[in-house]
Amino acid sequence: MRTMRHYRKHAFTLIELLMVIAIIGILAGILIPIVGKVKERGNIVASKAQLSGYVNAIGLFKGEYNYYPFPPAHEDGGASIPTITEEKFIGELSATNVDGTRLTSAGDFGNRKLIDFYTFSESDFLDGDSTTEQISDRFNNTNIFIAIDGDGDGLVKGLPDPDKPTDTVDIRSKVTAFVNRDDKGSPDYYLYE
Repeated sequence: MRTMRHYRKHAFTLIELLMVIAIIGILAGILIPIVGKVKERGNIVASKAQLSGYVNAIGLFKGEYNYYPFPPAHEDGGASIPTITEEKFIGELSATNVDGTRLTSAGDFGNRKLIDFYTFSESDFLDGDSTTEQISDRFNNTNIFIAIDGDGDGLVKGLPDPDKPTDTVDIRSKVTAFVNRDDKGSPDYYLYE
């Protein structure tokens, strides 16, 4: 005698599917903010490297000419690059015009020998586009400040305190840089923290 075997098809129930979807949603809710923070940290690291390049170029300028460029940056708290002007900043550090063409004479610039202390790339400019003629960080923030020890006492004075931005600190350095938060909400960060 032959018996019939009943085979049951295995399938997911609606409850099981909803549970899997809920678990995936919970994991996504945890991971998405973490990925955003990692991306922000990466942009801060890249931006700090950019600022370090500027600071090193200013140090090389001082070594060559025995004085620092950008007199506004010698004041307590430093000066923003727009205050110095992009034209002056780029001309002094790279002996080029804002549009990237090589200077043929020093003109009003202190870089009399037309030495290339820093090579500007597209990533140094707003939206990664040098035609904007605005220096920015990786967050497209143009609130970049350069601070120079103007009186030669080994201290850069009146800088924002990284722990309490409403307060100021003096740091032992000859040149430093920092970025203030802009109206788009990009973070502020400091080479001296």
